[in-house]
Amino acid sequence: MGEKSNSSERWLTAHHDPLASLYTFGSCMALADLHGDGDSKLIIADLGTGAYNMKLKVYKGTNLMSENTLIDLPTGVITFHMDTTEPRVPGQFGSAPQNSNVKKIFKNLCGCGIWELHLHLQKLKAILQTLEVNPTEFDAWNQARDELLDVSMLYEILDSLRQEVGECGLTTRSQRFLMCHDHASQLTFLEQHKGFLLKRQTVVTCFSTLKKSHAEDDAISCLVLGTESANIFILDPEAFTILNSYNDSRGASNPPG
Repeated sequence: MGEKSNSSERWLTAHHDPLASLYTFGSCMALADLHGDGDSKLIIADLGTGAYNMKLKVYKGTNLMSENTLIDLPTGVITFHMDTTEPRVPGQFGSAPQNSNVKKIFKNLCGCGIWELHLHLQKLKAILQTLEVNPTEFDAWNQARDELLDVSMLYEILDSLRQEVGECGLTTRSQRFLMCHDHASQLTFLEQHKGFLLKRQTVVTCFSTLKKSHAEDDAISCLVLGTESANIFILDPEAFTILNSYNDSRGASNPPG
């Protein structure tokens, strides 16, 4: 009994609040000294109901300090130092890829909480929205639209292409079409979508940071984004331009042009 009592004393009782009403994941939480006063605050991206009422919340201890509305479901939240200004206050990045390619950058401003600093990163948004469509895939859909290719041949060509380039190398339309396993559903899908322009889009699914030139805790860090299409982008922390990019599906580096 004595050993059991001593063992239990090593553990702390966790805070439990049944009325907190938080719906989040580990990737959507971060600790950061937002005011440069040595006191870390808890930043939580709350998923709300999963469809609406998403919020970015800041806690001091167990007390809610501030909250701001998010326009989409977040992938996560990460903090990093973007410049060398004093006091050393980190910026916060949150990505909401579910229904849009718009990125959110949040930064503490004059101790007044976390506010939206940039609605979107124009250059990064353009890159995410203008991925090149595979020529074979593009031609197959055009021929199907012009009735030069029947639905069975379209399925066969796209399925063969999937084996060659992988799922992430195809557009969302082709991925969904290949989920139709019977002729009737394939034909219905083709009739519904063949008149629209074929686009290949991607979204940010994960992110991290990379120290730019020094290893200190408060040193400037670059933001590293990973996308659904297996692209990795390394961004400049101040200008948010692309310093380098990498495509894991091809195993080749793609320096920005």
